[in-house]
Amino acid sequence: MQVRDLLLENGISHLTHAVFPYQGRLIVVDFFLSDRRTVLECWKTVARRGTALGWMERNSSFIDVKFRRLKKANPGIRCFALAEAPDVEVRTMEGVVGEILGHADKAMFSLEALRSEIASIGGAS
Repeated sequence: MQVRDLLLENGISHLTHAVFPYQGRLIVVDFFLSDRRTVLECWKTVARRGTALGWMERNSSFIDVKFRRLKKANPGIRCFALAEAPDVEVRTMEGVVGEILGHADKAMFSLEALRSEIASIGGAS
């Protein structure tokens, strides 16, 4: 809900749970900012550090496959990731999750980082 609210506050038009065809299958993304050709995938865990990192690692792998497929089927699309784990240091998240998200154009690890990115891409267009 926080991400959707942030997009709305900034006047950014988006589709929630947008669907993209891929080789006879469908890829569903959390948000598609259509006028910016940008996908945003978000996930969060409140588990403790060790458990959180394992979960983040597995989920990041899945998200990266999704991003690779989206880029193959939709050249020029941008893929952003928001991965939050409040009990894990941001530097650790950058190292573990950032390393896995090779197909992400931007990986963020807090809602504040997403807020800053949204400010940089601008509001309503």
